[in-house]
Amino acid sequence: MQTTIYYFLQVVFCSAIMMGYYWLVLRDKQFHQYNRFYLLMVAGFSWLVPLIKIQLNGTNISEDTNIYYLLSAVADNNTVIESNLKFNWYNLSWQNGLKLLYAGGVLFLLTGFFVSLFRIYQLFKLNKVRSLGEIDLVITNAKGTPYSFFRYIFWNEAIDLSSATGQQILQHEITHVKEKHSFDKIFMQLILIAGWFNPFFWLIKKELHMIHEFIADKKSVDNGDTASLAQMLLAAAYPQHQFNLTNPFFFSPIKRRIAMLTKQQHSRFSYLRRLVVLPLLAITIILVAFRNTETTQPISVETVMENIYEDISGKPVASVVPLNITLKNTYTIVINAGHGGADKGGVGVDGKSTEAALTLELANTIKSLNQNNRLNLVFTRSADESQSVAEIATIANKANPDLFVSLHYNSSKNNQLSGTEIYIANPIKTNSYNSHLQFANQLANDLDDLKIPFKGIKSKQEGVYVLQNVNCPSVLVEAGYLSNQVDLEKIKSPQFREQLAVALLNGIQKYILAKESGKLVNPEPLYLLDGKIVDKSVFNSINPNSIKSVEVLKANKALEAFGDQGKNGVIKVTLKSPNDKMLEGGQVFSAVQEEPKFNGGKEAWIAFLNKNLKKEIPIEKGGPPGKYTVVLSFIIDTKGKVSNVEAENDPGYGTAEEAVRVMKLSPNWIPAKQNGKPVVYKHKHTITYMISED
Repeated sequence: MQTTIYYFLQVVFCSAIMMGYYWLVLRDKQFHQYNRFYLLMVAGFSWLVPLIKIQLNGTNISEDTNIYYLLSAVADNNTVIESNLKFNWYNLSWQNGLKLLYAGGVLFLLTGFFVSLFRIYQLFKLNKVRSLGEIDLVITNAKGTPYSFFRYIFWNEAIDLSSATGQQILQHEITHVKEKHSFDKIFMQLILIAGWFNPFFWLIKKELHMIHEFIADKKSVDNGDTASLAQMLLAAAYPQHQFNLTNPFFFSPIKRRIAMLTKQQHSRFSYLRRLVVLPLLAITIILVAFRNTETTQPISVETVMENIYEDISGKPVASVVPLNITLKNTYTIVINAGHGGADKGGVGVDGKSTEAALTLELANTIKSLNQNNRLNLVFTRSADESQSVAEIATIANKANPDLFVSLHYNSSKNNQLSGTEIYIANPIKTNSYNSHLQFANQLANDLDDLKIPFKGIKSKQEGVYVLQNVNCPSVLVEAGYLSNQVDLEKIKSPQFREQLAVALLNGIQKYILAKESGKLVNPEPLYLLDGKIVDKSVFNSINPNSIKSVEVLKANKALEAFGDQGKNGVIKVTLKSPNDKMLEGGQVFSAVQEEPKFNGGKEAWIAFLNKNLKKEIPIEKGGPPGKYTVVLSFIIDTKGKVSNVEAENDPGYGTAEEAVRVMKLSPNWIPAKQNGKPVVYKHKHTITYMISED
């Protein structure tokens, strides 16, 4: 349901932007055919643009870092929204009301559509038809005529066809037929049936109707004869009646139509007004389409239609289908079905249900329900076989896991005990207690939603071998009591087993998403002061006025640069050098008449890079083929000396650090000049690594 709602909101957003442009720039201008097809394009593109998904990455962006940062901010925002919408509204009860409201609106408009077609058909069958070549004239006294529908003109017999007014009206309706305006109306009505909730679609329908009239008016009135047009409009709208001209003449659609014929066209700006739509469409696509990660289940025509069908039909999806959260990387999750073989584990109060069999069933259910191809599920057993705890830990560690879940069911002599609980390693017996606890907390949030008591997160004093010997955040889930009759009935129920599997899969994905987005409260990061590892107490004693820059590295970048030491993130502080303090007292130019140059020109610069730059560093760090451009900023003083070298971006894989290192080796440059004199200048320069697929 939430995917459908988000898609519909994007449809409204796109149509709002494009209709805003129409209202401010195009409305009531004389390029009617352009406006006609622009409005039809808005109605169609508003549905299509939200289906476009463009993955943003550093290798397909130009060297203009400002553009990259803007696109990256938009992509981050879209990714977070699309990921969060998949579970933030998971249990809201008003969804059923929205489903009924939407379905009711569609049904009401669809019924009206077919009723209108039926009435037109009745008029055609019950009245005389005269052929005028390619056009058929249906003579009737029905209210609202004359009007046209495809090749048929329904003519009001009260209007004299041979009169000047009658000829103008006929020419007006023939224009509608020849311009195929009925196709526009059918198209817009279908758009409204599906998107009746969008106020801008109703506005498009109204404006499109006026543009049809403008086109027909222009061809039915010669030389801008507005008096004749007024007579035609009144005769067409009010046959067989006499009216005071004041009110109908100033009825706003009539005013717009008459005003349009008297308006003079200014061709100087007309083409410019129409061309602006191209950048507008590009901006709309950028705001809606960009993502900073590959989506595992993107919004597409297929997924939207599936969601709408499921929402309207009331198919119970949420209780048996897990989330499919967009994740940046692939993660290995080891699932251990507890016990097995000769070790049957606990036995249920029915005397035949065994823990070994039930945990294997749960593991198989998790396997079958997983829809996220970013989760690589590894199972320690797939059959009824015996495994020691040491063998389980060995199997898990060989898989190089990111998370470990051991499935069990509880048992007690007290048959009143009920509920689920989670065990993690004893804090005394592990160095990663916080990671275990964070993972357990997220699983607990989802298990707590099940219709069975959740009894908390616990540790055993003697420890649990697998939890202490698997090299990743690990939990042991006790998913109910076999010794409790009520719990056992639920445990044996396929429906509860699916709900339990969904809760575990959802908890796993939410934990990973929180970790990727930096929302987990982690242990202390690595502190670096001028490139040296220091204690937090040293950091706290730094004078803020002496700090030149602070850089925070997270997740993969921290691990890439500092290995396991950077697993909790890195905070890098660089203090001001004596040169920095000197520069604070003088002027540093950012724009000059003569920019600085590398001594010896481009050839000397290339020779310098060939000698000093480790071009293969992205390959050594595991980077994929592509282009890695680092933008450097540095100070060049009046003698050409380079200082204060910083990387303004970081494509990753050690490229930024290497570029900074090489630039610090640079010989003196030819300094910048202002009014013929050398000045201190802050310069920007790029270093690009090209890694081919060969």
